[in-house]
Amino acid sequence: MKRIFFISTFILSIVMIVVACKKDKKEDQSSSGQQKKQYNIPAFNGDSAFVFVKKQVDFGPRVPGTEAHKKAQQWFVEKFRSYGAEVEVQKFDANFVLGFSAKSSNIIAKFNPGKSKKILIAAHYDSRKIAEKDPDPNKKNLPIDGADDGASGVGVIFELARILKNNPLDLSIDFVLFDAEDNGNETNDESWCLGSQYWSKNAKSDGYKADFGVLLDLVGAKGAVFTKEYVSKMYAADLQATIWNLAANMGYGDLFADIERGSVNDDHLYVNRDAGIPMVNIINMPDPSGGFGPYHHTHDDNINIIDVNTLRRTGQVVTALMYKYANDDL
Repeated sequence: MKRIFFISTFILSIVMIVVACKKDKKEDQSSSGQQKKQYNIPAFNGDSAFVFVKKQVDFGPRVPGTEAHKKAQQWFVEKFRSYGAEVEVQKFDANFVLGFSAKSSNIIAKFNPGKSKKILIAAHYDSRKIAEKDPDPNKKNLPIDGADDGASGVGVIFELARILKNNPLDLSIDFVLFDAEDNGNETNDESWCLGSQYWSKNAKSDGYKADFGVLLDLVGAKGAVFTKEYVSKMYAADLQATIWNLAANMGYGDLFADIERGSVNDDHLYVNRDAGIPMVNIINMPDPSGGFGPYHHTHDDNINIIDVNTLRRTGQVVTALMYKYANDDL
C-alpha cells in the first residue's frame, strides 16, 4: 500500500452539523419555516461486515492473476447483483514493478442510476504479493491476506449495499472496487493504485460525474484511528470536515480523530486529480512517524486484526452520510 508524505498543514475551519443517531427520526424546520421530511438512518451491522471481510480472506491472498483473485471477483459481481445493483466489470492489463503482469478488473456496482444526486464510495480488493515489513525474513516474499488492507473497506461496502437493498434512497450510489492497488514500490509513486488510475482517466474522458466520493482503506483494525489525511484536505476540505464532525457528533471522535497527518498516495489521489471528483480517504494512520499500523504489509494483516466494532462505527458514519445527504440534511 502507498506511501505517506509528511508535510505541514493548516488548520481546517470547523463545519458544524446536526446529526441524528441511527434509527432516530428527523423532523427539523428549514430556514423558510417548512418542515423537512422524516427519515431513518438504518443501523450498520458490524457482524455482517465482518462476515464479508472473512469471505474475502478465506479465498486466500487476492494477488492479481491468482485463482483467489478470480474467485473474489466472481463473488463480488454475484453478490452485488443479488442486492439489485447494475454491475460493470472494467478490465485492464496491469504491469507491476514487482516483476509480474496480470489481467485485472475494477468492479463497479450502480444503485439507483439516473438520480439527480450521485455519490461514489470505493475501496480496493487486491492484496500484496510480498510482506516486505514482516519481521520474519522467511515470510517477506510470501503474499499476505490483506484483511484490513483491502478486505475491510470492501466488507463495509457490501454491508452498505445490503442496507440500500432494504432501505432504498432517492440517491444514485456507485460502489467501485479498485483492483491492482497494492503492488507498487517505494521508489515509484505511480506504481501504486493502477486500478484507480485507469478508472479515473476513463471517467474523465467519458464525462462521468459524481457529487463527491469516499475511499475506505484500512478501516477494520483493532485500535484504528482515522486521522485527517492531507490529499483529502487539499482537494475536499469541506467534505472531510463534514465527515469528521458527523462522526464526532455521533460519539466517534476517538475513531475519527481531529488530528492532521501527511499525504497518502492512495486511490483517492487519482479520483481527485484525474477524474475531478472530490474524494476523502478514511484510513487508519495512528502513528505520526510510522504512518499505518504495525501489521501493515506483514502477515499480521489477517482476520485476527479485524474488529467488529471498528467496522460497525466506520460503516455507521458512512451510512449516516449517505442518508443525510439524500435527505438534504448536511
